[in-house]
Amino acid sequence: MLVREAMLLALVACCRWVTTRAWQQEATLDERGHVVLFWTADVKKNVLMVEIQGRTLGYIALGISPNGTMENADLLIGYVDYLGEAHVLDYWASKNGPPILDESQDWKLLAGRQNDTHTMIRVRRPITPNTPDDINVFDFPTWVLWAWHPHDPGEDLHPEYHHNNRGARRLCLLRLDCWPPPRPDSAAAAASSSLLLLFTLLPRLL
Repeated sequence: MLVREAMLLALVACCRWVTTRAWQQEATLDERGHVVLFWTADVKKNVLMVEIQGRTLGYIALGISPNGTMENADLLIGYVDYLGEAHVLDYWASKNGPPILDESQDWKLLAGRQNDTHTMIRVRRPITPNTPDDINVFDFPTWVLWAWHPHDPGEDLHPEYHHNNRGARRLCLLRLDCWPPPRPDSAAAAASSSLLLLFTLLPRLL
């Protein structure tokens, strides 16, 4: 039994990293367990730090969205190139279509690497950047988008379409106890959704 358990642990370690950082929270973003997110928020320092691990040797993408879609979403795309160098790119999606590269690159790369099956990207950004092309994170459930593709972005930095390799989840990014979210058919949910949209779009309107 001990040998079997040791072999299983070795198999898991070779296919996915066991992160060495003490994160506040973590979540598996997809049903198959291929995309995992770790994060820590320091509200006093205005810093959100995240690590995303995806079962791909191409790019992995993470987004903060006001409504669970790409429209008006703040996105990052991370990848490790053929030389082993990690990259992260900050995008804004004005619609459900190809994103636009931000003038202000606020997602800062901390680390990135690949093994035979997975890509890991660790980044940080301000919780409230207050810039036109970035979404402020507030203390209520936030729509988090994820996607991946088997290839890296090309030299033009325009990533290929991810097709069905995508999804969205609502997560508490600033603390542990902002659940449960309001029922979607309630008046409170409608008010909360309107307030969320106003807060996330306000920097773009100023």
